[in-house]
Amino acid sequence: MYKLNELTLKQREELFRQLRISITHHSNALEGTTLSYGETKELLEYGHTAGHKPLGEQLVILGFAKAYDVIVREATNPNNIIDSSFIKDIHSIMFEDALKVAPEYVSKPIGAYRLDERYIKGVEVKLSLPHMISNDIENLLFKFKSNSMNLEDIAEFHILFERIHPFADGNGRVGRLLMAYQAIQNNIVPPLIENDSRSEYLKTINDKKELYNFLQDSIVKSLKLIST
Repeated sequence: MYKLNELTLKQREELFRQLRISITHHSNALEGTTLSYGETKELLEYGHTAGHKPLGEQLVILGFAKAYDVIVREATNPNNIIDSSFIKDIHSIMFEDALKVAPEYVSKPIGAYRLDERYIKGVEVKLSLPHMISNDIENLLFKFKSNSMNLEDIAEFHILFERIHPFADGNGRVGRLLMAYQAIQNNIVPPLIENDSRSEYLKTINDKKELYNFLQDSIVKSLKLIST
């Protein structure tokens, strides 16, 4: 069962509630944040900070959850199409509170494209040059309309988005939130990419078919959240 409309209303509500914690925890852990799943849950559900963990890190996690809420809300409308200003807003929402309180923790600019060249260590893929980012994003959004995508399209979009790498930081996190948006808007259960699968995920990020297969397994992980 991969389709959202095959779940009952109650199951869908529970899925989105569980994914809010799980996607927030795992997506940030993939990028090296140190909060455990339990600490993330305490922070999101009860506002209890993990006293021994960096405040900036915890503010980014809260920002990510806020961005996830926007994604779920906006994706339920089939007429909303992802555009570049929406992508920038998601990036800004994720980092704005951390920027105010712990600016040293945030790579700038936020809500705007990076101004410097970037490389991914150990990967031969060339990332978009700063002056080409806007154009590359517009071309990508022209190729894929968010409300008319299947899982193969979602996999291909994710690979191409990560190759553009539009932001100074948070590209993986924004990319995975956009993936959740595209899934929800197209009646697909959003995939849960777990930190334990990090090396497998990074290996698939250059192959559309491999990433598609990986995302199918990740959807099964999402469904397990409501069947346990």
